Amino acid sequence: MNVLTIGGATQDLYLHITGEDVMTITQQGCIITYLLFESGQKAEISHLESFTGGGATNTAVSFKKQGLNSACFCNVGNDEQGKRIINELERAKITTSYIKAVCDQQTGASFMVNAVTKERTTFTFRGANLSLDLASIDAKTIAAHSLLYITSLSQKATQSLPKLTALAKKNNVKVAINPGSSQLKQDTLQLKESLKDIDILIVNSAEARTFMTALTKLDDTYKKLLQTPIVACRSLPLNMLNKKPYLLETPLVFENYSFSLRNFFKEVLAMGPSIVVITNGGNGVYVATNELLYFHPSADITVCDNIGAGDAFGSSFVGSLLLDDTIEDAMRNGIVNSASVLQKMGAKPGLLTREQQQAHVKELPKNALLIEPL
Repeated sequence: MNVLTIGGATQDLYLHITGEDVMTITQQGCIITYLLFESGQKAEISHLESFTGGGATNTAVSFKKQGLNSACFCNVGNDEQGKRIINELERAKITTSYIKAVCDQQTGASFMVNAVTKERTTFTFRGANLSLDLASIDAKTIAAHSLLYITSLSQKATQSLPKLTALAKKNNVKVAINPGSSQLKQDTLQLKESLKDIDILIVNSAEARTFMTALTKLDDTYKKLLQTPIVACRSLPLNMLNKKPYLLETPLVFENYSFSLRNFFKEVLAMGPSIVVITNGGNGVYVATNELLYFHPSADITVCDNIGAGDAFGSSFVGSLLLDDTIEDAMRNGIVNSASVLQKMGAKPGLLTREQQQAHVKELPKNALLIEPL
């Protein structure tokens, strides 16, 4: 089976410092932590690490490790960083003929700076990613693949999303999407229009909050789903923040409103997808179909770096379904793949093969999966 991944390509630079101070404040009912730098300060970097990243390249490598033929559609600059990305993908036996090297732009980059608490702040330079043109993907290219896996898009590319997904539908090609926050908040209309032709939508809990609030601003009919927040983030009992599906009992809070997870699933499923996924960090993963709701807690690990964890879960979950696994097994494969990535620096070094995923799944707690009617 052939998979075409679509989205960003970046060089990820980790700037390791001894750690800057953090400031914690309460804002809109949630505790938020800020990384502090003194004005005029010269911060010493102990060492640098560099990896290739970006949703399109991360997921292309992940699909390939699962035994699927994978191709990558993205933009890089005509520079050393762009050449490095292409060379790395070619060594992984990934088709790079759909990658465009843009002469007058630089390859995108992300700069990660750690706090004393080991949390990271990321500075993102979009670069050549901003000129990605989805309209250049023709019907012949789409028909040559079993699946389009769309990751975060920027500006121009989002405008062509409805036409791309409609063309995929016309050619009986499956579409999975893991959109970025700007698509959910600023390009809500294009994403909503595309959902009728999308099979699987994957977002994290913060993105679900953003999308639901954006929908209410786009269409008054969704306002009936919102309530005044009852439970503030900081007041959740510690046991709820562990391995229990607390999002099923506690409203998702965003700005001055809240909504239930079940209502979110029902509304989005009604727009077209057959499967909707919400990842919730260390808490676990929620998956819904029109009939059932699934929850599986996250693996017990020590996190080294969270960059690429979402790409690892999404690509493994979707790849497993493409290989005829059940939703339950696809969730388990995604959880162990993302857990492996979380334990290493960079988005790609921790990615597992299908055989490795299945071996790690055996280490997960038995009967951890919750299944109930939606």
